[in-house]
Amino acid sequence: MTSPRLLLCGFGSFPAAPLNPSAAVIATLAREAWAPPGAAIDYLTLPVQWQGAAETILRQLQSTPADGVLVVGVAVEAEAFRVETLGRNCASRDRPDQAGRIWGSPLVADTGEDVIASTAPCQAMASALETEGLPVALSEDAGDYLCNFTLYRLLHAKAAPRVGFLHVPQARECADSAAFDLGQIQQAVTAAAAAFCAELSRPVAEPHTA
Repeated sequence: MTSPRLLLCGFGSFPAAPLNPSAAVIATLAREAWAPPGAAIDYLTLPVQWQGAAETILRQLQSTPADGVLVVGVAVEAEAFRVETLGRNCASRDRPDQAGRIWGSPLVADTGEDVIASTAPCQAMASALETEGLPVALSEDAGDYLCNFTLYRLLHAKAAPRVGFLHVPQARECADSAAFDLGQIQQAVTAAAAAFCAELSRPVAEPHTA
C-alpha cells in the first residue's frame, strides 16, 4: 500500500499580514522535510491573489496528485485556531488582493452551490489541537477573502478526495500583541496535518451541499 500524500499549503504576505505566519511555518516544515510517520507531504506557498491561489494548487495537483489538501491561512484578529468546516459561495467585491486586483462578483463560482462542506477530517484535526493544549474551534465561516475563496474553489472543483482549511492566529513575531509564537503555530499545523494524514486511508462521504 502506498503512503497517503497530503499537499500542505500556506499563504504569502498581504497588506494585513506583511509577514504571514502560515507561509513562515510552511517554509520551515518544507526545509525540514517534515512528514508524519507513514505519510508523504508536499509543500506549497500560495500567492494572495483572486486569480492565482487556487490555480497554483490545481497545477500542483495535476503534476503530483494528492489524497488530501490542507490549506493554512492567517485570521489576523483570531484568538484561537479554527478548523473551517464549510466553504461558502461568497466573495468580497471591495478587498484588493496582493496584486491590487478586485474580484468583480459576489460569488466564487456563478454556477456553484451556496455551501459545500469540507471533506477534511475536521473533528479529528480539532481534537489533535486540543490534545496539544491549543485553543481550537470548529468554524462555519471562513470569511469573504482569499481563505474562503480558495477553500470553496477547491471543494467545488473536487481538487482532491479530501480538502480542508486551518485558520491560525497572528504570531508574536509578526505582531507584538499576538497570543502565540511561530513555534506554537507550527505545533498546531503539524498536529492538524498528522491527524489529516491518519484519516486519509478512510473512505470519505460525499460533501453536503445546500
